[in-house]
Amino acid sequence: MSNLDTITKFNDTAKELIAEKFAFDAWRSTSLLIQVLCKMESYLGSLNEDNPDEELFDAQMCVAPVLELICNSYTVPVNDERFEEVDEVYTAVVNTFIQDVSDDATLDIFFLGGLANYIAGMRTYAWDQCVQDAGPTEERFEALKLAKRDEKMIEIAMANVSEFIMPA
Repeated sequence: MSNLDTITKFNDTAKELIAEKFAFDAWRSTSLLIQVLCKMESYLGSLNEDNPDEELFDAQMCVAPVLELICNSYTVPVNDERFEEVDEVYTAVVNTFIQDVSDDATLDIFFLGGLANYIAGMRTYAWDQCVQDAGPTEERFEALKLAKRDEKMIEIAMANVSEFIMPA
């Protein structure tokens, strides 16, 4: 069984690393967000294949439209040499957690959901700071609006995933 203290420390360290690397880098944080959401969607799909009687398909369908909208809203490469650092952070955080820290699929799903929420919130904060520090422009307001939209959609999607994974 996974140790709660270890999971908590890893989660805190992962968030610190993400903030250190991408706190005010909208493109790289968006790339990381897309990768985390892709992993979550595919993970739920794989679990659904192994457990077709559970409501994992419904949970997957909470993530899929959010991922699609974000992918269609931005031109952010997720496999480009300029984004090697994103892949390194993704591997250090997501792959390490799933392979070495957690031994439970439900924990993995909640970890991925928590990361998605954290990254989305970080992006919103970064764009808000950009508008305040650099001054308002139509492009910055549009970016802030999209970041807020993404954050809210992810928040709702993760709450719905939680309901399907751990019904009341």
